[in-house]
Amino acid sequence: MTILTIDNIKNKTILISPLDWGFGHTTRCVPIIDLLLKNNNTLIFAGNTAQLTFIKIEFPHIETTHIEGYNIKLSSKKSTYTQLATQSKSIIKAIKSESKWVNNYIKTKAIDLIISDHRYGFRHQNIESIFLSHQLNLYVPFFKTIVNTKLRTYINQFSSCWIYDDQKINLAGELSHPKKIKIPYSYIGLHTRFSVKKTHKIYDYLIIISGPSPENTYFLNTIEEKIKKSTLKISIVSTIQSVNHLKTVDYFYKPTSSKLNDLINKSNCIVSRSGYTTLMDLFLCHKKAILVPTKGQYEQEYLGKNVNCSFFEFVSEFKPEQDE
Repeated sequence: MTILTIDNIKNKTILISPLDWGFGHTTRCVPIIDLLLKNNNTLIFAGNTAQLTFIKIEFPHIETTHIEGYNIKLSSKKSTYTQLATQSKSIIKAIKSESKWVNNYIKTKAIDLIISDHRYGFRHQNIESIFLSHQLNLYVPFFKTIVNTKLRTYINQFSSCWIYDDQKINLAGELSHPKKIKIPYSYIGLHTRFSVKKTHKIYDYLIIISGPSPENTYFLNTIEEKIKKSTLKISIVSTIQSVNHLKTVDYFYKPTSSKLNDLINKSNCIVSRSGYTTLMDLFLCHKKAILVPTKGQYEQEYLGKNVNCSFFEFVSEFKPEQDE
């Protein structure tokens, strides 16, 4: 079987939907959608309210439709295992629900291809369905075999798998290795919605607040406490509003991709979580970065420690240096 690639998909009506855990799955769909649109495909984006708001700004002319997400909530102040265990039933329910949603949706719309960014049930048995992911092996310290065996049963029900990684660079490490994946798969390389531009540097640090609630709030509050006495030029990008709003910091609430691209190019160093989409963005933009993993999110801890990139620094907490 010849696996479909982004380049050989043309003149198709494509239904695409990303996972709603954080916003990385949504933002990394931007370059994929761009490439598909250039090949004269028609895109229909399915997502929750926040995802649709973002996509309508990035692509005002493509069709969108609402679907509920997994609504996973994790706090670093509580046991990750306990939280996932208590939410496991709702996650399984969400997978079944999205499968039913797809079945109903195709009754009203002619769809040639389905692309799911890490949504395990967003597929249809009679339509070519692609599972798009960098994480084919979940990095968890306990019950790893059981967890991954279960997830592979979902993945193997898709027609094929696109892997967000480059085999030589191997940015995702063991996470992207297709162990026991029975469906056809291909590495599609690293992708970013940003571009590198030579420009005058304005900021010493650009701090990107990301992740699911309530962790993004904890991260923002912690960062603001760390930098409140800093004399450095700092900007903060966030999907949540600051309560403290430090006078010495430039805040940017939900900036467009274009604006965030500009801020990245105008900053000497990026401080962020070590989510995979962020790593792809920073790697391809050749940006010096300080990675602060979310406590208890084992994937971020693994990626931060194992990423093979000389200009990334992995730390447990951010401590800004002061001007002399």
